[in-house]
Amino acid sequence: MDGMKKAAAVLAPYLRNTSSLQSTQDHSLKTEYRCSICKDKEWLHPTGPDGEPQYHLAIPCQCLKDRLRRQMESPVYQRQQGARQVEQTFDNFRVPPKGGSRDARDAAHAWTDARATFIWLLIYGGTGNGKSHLCNAALRALLGRGVSARLTTAATILQALRTGIQDHTADERMQGYQQVPTLIIDDLGAGMKHPEERGSEWEWARLEEILVYRYENVLPTMCTTNLQPSELPERIASRFNDTAMSRIVHNAGGDYRGQK
Repeated sequence: MDGMKKAAAVLAPYLRNTSSLQSTQDHSLKTEYRCSICKDKEWLHPTGPDGEPQYHLAIPCQCLKDRLRRQMESPVYQRQQGARQVEQTFDNFRVPPKGGSRDARDAAHAWTDARATFIWLLIYGGTGNGKSHLCNAALRALLGRGVSARLTTAATILQALRTGIQDHTADERMQGYQQVPTLIIDDLGAGMKHPEERGSEWEWARLEEILVYRYENVLPTMCTTNLQPSELPERIASRFNDTAMSRIVHNAGGDYRGQK
């Protein structure tokens, strides 16, 4: 399923008047259409080798792609996917004069490109140097080109799973994080104990469950953390160390929150 069909599935609850997949011969009698190509049905049947429409297949019309993209770029939808209300993009990400954050910015920007040679990215470094900004910028860039993506924090995931245990939705919530087409997790390990310390086993095990599933199913994933890569659980660190599909980048920038 291509990116636009994934987007259509995600946005289904928010779309109005989306036509069902039906034969191109089934047109209404109206003579004026917003789209003259699909007659406002938003889907088209491709032509087969014999020149006849293949009614068992359907592809999105450009008008549907444009509408999905506009909705994915809307502030309301972006906030639903985890974007912060403050506008944070790659363009306004401030690289300090010494350039300590440049590599992290370039890696995050490259990760959002459809031509990227890696689909897993870990950015690590100290606090206040823009890692969360890069998460938000990456989400906006992905949504802007029609990719179904979600931004969250490790703490939010764990709280959602705890709630799921109480209301019997834990499996459903877990699958939501495992199967979202593109996932960005900010602050991996924030507020959590070291994996070897007592009391942290459940938290790290749940995050491992999500990340290992996504790795095995080759699903694009970006994480940021204040920890050193060596401090992460081995099963998580080993996935990011797979240079065939992953990159680990140090954000060496200092804390510039007080300088804004």
